Amino acid sequence: MWKKRGKKLAQKRKKIGIAAAAVIVAAAGSTLIYHNLPQTKVEKQLTLAAKYMTEMNYLEAQEAYTEALSIDEGSVRAYRGLADDYAAQGQLDEAAEILHQGYETTQSEILLQNYCATVLNSVVEHVNEKTAGLDDIRSCFTVLESDPDHESVRSVLESCVEQITVQEDTASLMLDELDGTSDFDEYADVAEKLLGLAEKDSSYQEAAYRFIIPKAQKIYLSLAHRDSWKELVERAQALGDAEADGILACLSKQQEISDYFAPMFEAFEQEDYKSARNFIVTDQYEAIRDAFINRTMEYWTGNTYVPVTKEAIVFLLTEDGWRFSFVEDDSLAQPSGTIRVLGQKMEDLGVQRSSIEYVPAYDPAVYYPHTEYEIVYWNTMVSGIATDNTNVVSRMNYRFAKKTYTAEGSSAEMIYDWRRKREASEGVSRLPQRGGIMQAAQMDRREWQHATVYLNWSRRLQRSKNRNKAGGFCDRSGWRLRYLQKI
Repeated sequence: MWKKRGKKLAQKRKKIGIAAAAVIVAAAGSTLIYHNLPQTKVEKQLTLAAKYMTEMNYLEAQEAYTEALSIDEGSVRAYRGLADDYAAQGQLDEAAEILHQGYETTQSEILLQNYCATVLNSVVEHVNEKTAGLDDIRSCFTVLESDPDHESVRSVLESCVEQITVQEDTASLMLDELDGTSDFDEYADVAEKLLGLAEKDSSYQEAAYRFIIPKAQKIYLSLAHRDSWKELVERAQALGDAEADGILACLSKQQEISDYFAPMFEAFEQEDYKSARNFIVTDQYEAIRDAFINRTMEYWTGNTYVPVTKEAIVFLLTEDGWRFSFVEDDSLAQPSGTIRVLGQKMEDLGVQRSSIEYVPAYDPAVYYPHTEYEIVYWNTMVSGIATDNTNVVSRMNYRFAKKTYTAEGSSAEMIYDWRRKREASEGVSRLPQRGGIMQAAQMDRREWQHATVYLNWSRRLQRSKNRNKAGGFCDRSGWRLRYLQKI
């Protein structure tokens, strides 16, 4: 009886043991499944990444966040964490890229706001460091494309535009480099987008205005881009930019002047200097000269010798509005030839002379020897060079000069009786010459030295920034130099 009861008890214990083992196996299986769930794996990687971030072990944290995203590409926390990791390393562009990728994948508003904030913070950082560029304006556009109603974009964009377009009251974004490289196409692309934005939302008009016509005292423009920029200015004018009227008036005057001098540039480039004799006595040329002398020239500004070039112009903001001048500075534009108009009162016995100069193209890096040409129509009553004053021409005549500048000094070859054939056939007496060219051999040594001194002094005086000196002239008798001072 006890044997039977013991046998039954053993069988019962065996069943209980089997059941218990089954429960243990089931529990172990559940634990194994839990640890292998994707969400569990992601959580593990995020916890590990957070630990690495606390320890400032950014590379290990980056690997953990990347692993989490490989498990679940929809993990908002993983995208935010990875972006924070990049930002902590100063890699804001990479952080913004991750956030934008995360937003496109998850459509999470949190990621969108973080993305916009990261992008704008990067732009603000560049503005504060004074390194903002066109790419930063494009970044603002990117934010607006993702979040058109973002409240901070406009102020950041305006600050960015101001810094990019103006440096020390000067705007030169539309001026090509001396080697011919140009950023104008990129500039025009950004300008088009800004104008399009301003046309849709008037709150962005100020940013568009100041990008097209920068808020500066000087604005440089390469004439190769004149027409394209003019179209942008006209669009800004249509939106209501008050500065556009003056700029467009200057551009119209510039085109008129450039067209007028184009034939003379062509003649000079072909070394046809005789054409200048007819040119400088035309009513239109003398009207230009007199307008500068009387300070009545509209929009175009200049002083003694007013340059006309084909490369670039500069707009100048004055008390009377916008004015412009052609750029002669060879550190700003590679010269392909310069014409200069005498724009200052310079009379010979009461008769105002008419003069034009031409500077051929040259390489600024190899300035010497440097050559310039001058054609003058003047009253030759005061121009006698020979000691025999009985042969002085007592009427208007032309003077031609070829001036050569070297590192050692300067010299000049001059023709004093350079009339047109018609005038020469009228029987007017001429100055004594040898072969038409006045060389040093025609005068004694002292006379030639005096002539050279006068030429050099006159040039320096007329180009001097010290406007207290009005000018000077040379008296025929013994080449005495007289200096005129303004009180």
